[in-house]
Amino acid sequence: MLPLSQTTGYALRAMRCLQEPGGQPVLVESVADYTGIPRSYLSKLVHKLAKKGLVTARRGHHGGVVLAKPATEITLEDLSEAIDGVTWRNRCLVGLAGCSDETPCVLHEFWGETLDMILARLRGVTLADMARHQDPGVERFRADHGLN
Repeated sequence: MLPLSQTTGYALRAMRCLQEPGGQPVLVESVADYTGIPRSYLSKLVHKLAKKGLVTARRGHHGGVVLAKPATEITLEDLSEAIDGVTWRNRCLVGLAGCSDETPCVLHEFWGETLDMILARLRGVTLADMARHQDPGVERFRADHGLN
């Protein structure tokens, strides 16, 4: 089926490097170095995440990025919506123009039911839940920054 975008995956990896609200801000450059996400690309992602209220970014000498709310309150749906938007939800599974509730293709009902299940699951999984997945770059970052 349709996986979340690579960009959403990058955002997830980066957010796992950040501290909870009120924690010590980390530099985007440092996160990029550990995760292998290109710095300029990560800067754009952080801007999108900040615009949606998922991270707080501060400039200056003591600047950096922290989570805007606890990891237990940030769902994969929040993250996907911040990065990829919601328009993909309304597209025909096979890309047929004109496929809609009024003029459905043969897979329209299946896609609607499947999409409901996908969204329910994305709403039920948080950034904190994703910490169970081992990611070498993220784990090394967290260990080197005293976050484990």
